[in-house]
Amino acid sequence: MVKYKNDHHTVLVVEDDLEMAEEVKDLLRSMGHETLHVSSREEALDLLDNGQFCFVLLDLQIKPAAESIKPQVLAGQTLLGEIRSRYPCRNQDDQHYLQIAVMSGYAKERSDVIKSLRNGADDFIVKPLWENNPSFGEKIVQALANSGRHDHADCPGIMQYARRSCTANGQAVTPATSGVQLSITGEVQGKRTGIEMDGKQIPLPDAQFILLMRLVAARFRNDQGWIHKDDLGSRDAEGFKGISNLNTAIQPFLPPGVPFYENDKKGSYRIGSGIEIGQVDHGRLAQHGLREVIRLSLEMQGVS
Repeated sequence: MVKYKNDHHTVLVVEDDLEMAEEVKDLLRSMGHETLHVSSREEALDLLDNGQFCFVLLDLQIKPAAESIKPQVLAGQTLLGEIRSRYPCRNQDDQHYLQIAVMSGYAKERSDVIKSLRNGADDFIVKPLWENNPSFGEKIVQALANSGRHDHADCPGIMQYARRSCTANGQAVTPATSGVQLSITGEVQGKRTGIEMDGKQIPLPDAQFILLMRLVAARFRNDQGWIHKDDLGSRDAEGFKGISNLNTAIQPFLPPGVPFYENDKKGSYRIGSGIEIGQVDHGRLAQHGLREVIRLSLEMQGVS
């Protein structure tokens, strides 16, 4: 499985022209993005099920399979439909959680471009790339903003929503509660402290555990549970990087469609609304070796 990079957006590039693919990849790298490149519909489908990416650039004229002789517009249109069927959901701004931009350099494909926009593409990029207005880079930045991916740390949680069932108008269905419980057992093993997520035990390193305690304490303060990223910092795990690392540790233990955290797009985070706070073993936390953990435990108990 292709893993998310911690701090860079990853773009899936589907392009059978190797020279054009290198040009696209160079431009994306200059913007600080990682790329995954495939040249056929078949290869792209493998990544759809096993890969992790934040955005899709799809040439309309691609090969059906790596061994195919000629690229075909039909292959590109079919792949577009397959991607959108897997990621159909839209956010509250009526933008797809996973944005897809189609690329084309042939006038004869204009009707296909219109068809692709109707079938779920979010934008159209002209070849050669320098002819675009807004520019290629501006289109990528706007697409990521439209899907709420201002920070790459947002992407794992957003993709959880992107895969969920939708209503008839494409809006993501958010259940009131998932029945998932987060409990803090407080069992210390070296420089790790135990928690349970949905009944599964997870030992967290000190920096991640303090970050989690701050999120849990914010939920105890009020039902909204928001806390600004500046208040989440803990030495080497600060702000959104800390959230990203913590999410990487916990998200695999959650059921599909239940995000570990939520982001208000204004710099504040909270534990996902589908997660309930279960038992917190304050007795063990009182014996913890980190003063910050003891302080947060007392705060949760209402002890100043």
